[in-house]
Amino acid sequence: MSFVFDLVALGILFVLAGFAVIFVAMILSVSSKPSTESKVRGGGVVMIGPIPLVFGSDMKWASVAIVLALALILVTLVVNLYVI
Repeated sequence: MSFVFDLVALGILFVLAGFAVIFVAMILSVSSKPSTESKVRGGGVVMIGPIPLVFGSDMKWASVAIVLALALILVTLVVNLYVI
């Protein structure tokens, strides 16, 4: 039972760390010099049940998103098999 509470505490810690990263990124983006030429690249994964939908601005970021989707699926399977 204590293990489940540890997972809850870890989840809360991750959420707070995410907010901290977003806050620091906003501060850094405001304080940086504006450039005339900027490129935004990225990618993401939307999980609909067991099916990942991967998107990205170029092949590199789509590949990174695929690896992260596989890691997310693996973590979900481990948590479902061993915790529940």
